[in-house]
Amino acid sequence: MNSDGNLLKRGAESELYLIEWYGSHAVSKVRIRKAYRHPSIDIPLRKQRTIHEANILSQVKLLGINAPFVYYIDITNFEIIMEFIQGKTLRDVFSPKYCTTIGKMIGTLHLNNVIHGDITTSNFIVSDEGVISLIDYGLSFVSERYEDKAADIRLFKEILNSIHVEVFEESYENFCNGYNQTYSKVASSIFKTVKDIEKRGRYSRSTL
Repeated sequence: MNSDGNLLKRGAESELYLIEWYGSHAVSKVRIRKAYRHPSIDIPLRKQRTIHEANILSQVKLLGINAPFVYYIDITNFEIIMEFIQGKTLRDVFSPKYCTTIGKMIGTLHLNNVIHGDITTSNFIVSDEGVISLIDYGLSFVSERYEDKAADIRLFKEILNSIHVEVFEESYENFCNGYNQTYSKVASSIFKTVKDIEKRGRYSRSTL
């Protein structure tokens, strides 16, 4: 386990470390033990999720999405060593102009039935040259359901409307335009499902 590196982030399921890998910076993502789970459940689950995330990352790269390369998988230690992508989070350098590209990226994922599961502006890295990469596939899965794709979009929409509210309208419009460019066949149906989910949410709150 490469926990001798610098801790970048500690989440509920994993820890990320900045390490040296054959002379270059890399990221070590280690899924941590959950004390409330019995080892007979915890160990297979962490192994399965480690393998699954590495497979998703490889699939996403084949689709042409900028994402970290996987260098090495250590199933015994529930660890993925991957490329360290230099840049700043989209949240820190946000501009509506980036949202068209983001829409194209998510549209490409959804066209190929990959659901990211955590589309926030903190999970996009923008390089000094303006190249956008999508990271953190720990919650990703494969699904053909419009509902799952709509839920992906709804999360991003909520992030825009809460953290980047001053440019929400322009940003979401750009996102939708980009999404339509890569997933035009069913984009309108998915955006309709986004609105249906929002209506259900408002109805649930009004009946409490």
